[in-house]
Amino acid sequence: MSGGNGDTPLELLRETAARSPQAVLFVEEAGNTTAQDLVDLAGTRLEAYRGAGIGPGCRVGAVARPAASFMADVLAVLALDAVVVPLPRQMSEWERERTEELAALTHLAAPLDWPLLPGAGSAVAGERLIARKPPGEVPPGGAASAQLTSGTSGRTRVALRPVSALLAEAESYRTTLDLGPDTVLACPVPLHHAYGFGLAALAAPLAGTTTVVTSADRPGTLLRILNEHDVTLAAAVPPLLRLLAEATTGRPTRRIGYLSAGMPVDPRTAELVGTVLGGWLGEVYGTTETGPICVRPPVSWQDARSLGQPLGGVRVDLRPLESGPQPSPGDAADSRSGLVTVHSPTAMTGYLYPDRVDAAPVANGFVTGDIGRMTPDGLVIVGRLANCINVGGAKVSPEEVEAVLLEFPTVRSCLVDGEPDEWRGQRIRATVTPADIDLSALRAFCRQRLSGPKQPSRFVSVDNLDTTATGKVIRGQAVTVSSPS
Repeated sequence: MSGGNGDTPLELLRETAARSPQAVLFVEEAGNTTAQDLVDLAGTRLEAYRGAGIGPGCRVGAVARPAASFMADVLAVLALDAVVVPLPRQMSEWERERTEELAALTHLAAPLDWPLLPGAGSAVAGERLIARKPPGEVPPGGAASAQLTSGTSGRTRVALRPVSALLAEAESYRTTLDLGPDTVLACPVPLHHAYGFGLAALAAPLAGTTTVVTSADRPGTLLRILNEHDVTLAAAVPPLLRLLAEATTGRPTRRIGYLSAGMPVDPRTAELVGTVLGGWLGEVYGTTETGPICVRPPVSWQDARSLGQPLGGVRVDLRPLESGPQPSPGDAADSRSGLVTVHSPTAMTGYLYPDRVDAAPVANGFVTGDIGRMTPDGLVIVGRLANCINVGGAKVSPEEVEAVLLEFPTVRSCLVDGEPDEWRGQRIRATVTPADIDLSALRAFCRQRLSGPKQPSRFVSVDNLDTTATGKVIRGQAVTVSSPS
């Protein structure tokens, strides 16, 4: 197995441990794990999994809990030229079975107390390793990760990314964010998702960075952890940043870099990071299929005007739109929107199926479905092609309207979609949380900021909106109306 330059993640970790064997790489509820601890654990798993028959053609589902144990599984499986499939720590029986089918898992590695362990299996190296089916055809590129896409804009697929892409991603994060032994990263985002996996499970330990694995469920507790562990960089998503700002009771004594991903940061959230949390704001733009496309290191919120330039080796083309959001008045000709298309060394080989790999989606660059434009500061995302609402022939990006809604002080989350309209084809509906928002004031707020076709015709307030594990509001969900206007 080769990572393009002859290295494997496990070999790189051994180099990190040789420099600082007692450096703490993971701080979590299960205990602290040093660099040498992780090397030893991965080595034990490697030999045990080799003895259990894992090798080329195997697809191993690894549950992302605890973090150090999960990382040891990842390192061992990749070193055996197999494919690792990161799995969430919490899932339903139906979701587990569906994942096994989609990824054609041959083995499942999980903690002994994981409630969804099926049938009888063999306890191997402190994990319960269950053989599901014989190995299949070896995917192109050998060792790889296979991650499920979020499915928020279509059906879930499995993106196969070779180890060379994973190492390129880790190096991009290290150099762009200056990760190293002096960095303390807080990770309240799921490790099985592309963002948490690439940043916290791979890039941080290989760089010798300490990662504090925590939960996003209790913002007040998370704020305390940020201070107690002298965190310098915190992975986050915009909804979590807003919750942290709500939970803040005093002016922070230290300036932390907050690195947001998953969706664009709206101006109101950016301001909260700077004025309430007292932090700097960075952003990661990428997809499960491509890995990170742009990584903008944390800066003052006033300077957070774009996602930054594409990473080294990454080329972004803006393909002309046949239809899409209408440019705002005053847009320069060279800032017109286009469909973001990515050529990257961190991209997937293709979509993995039980019997084949479909490489067609990356043959001429991967089309993200996002609509963006290039500015002197870098790439700006203005919407998604599939989400456009057709209001009397004008294509409206719901993300643009949502950004305005999130500037309203009491809006916590929102969803903009289209409803059928007899005369205009579609009209805009804005659903916001929480349920006690003053909708009349919100309507007036939007009238001051949005042109005619972009103004919502109907406002709805609800207690909650369903989100993905990373906090992204799920489009297409049925909304139970608490208060319409």
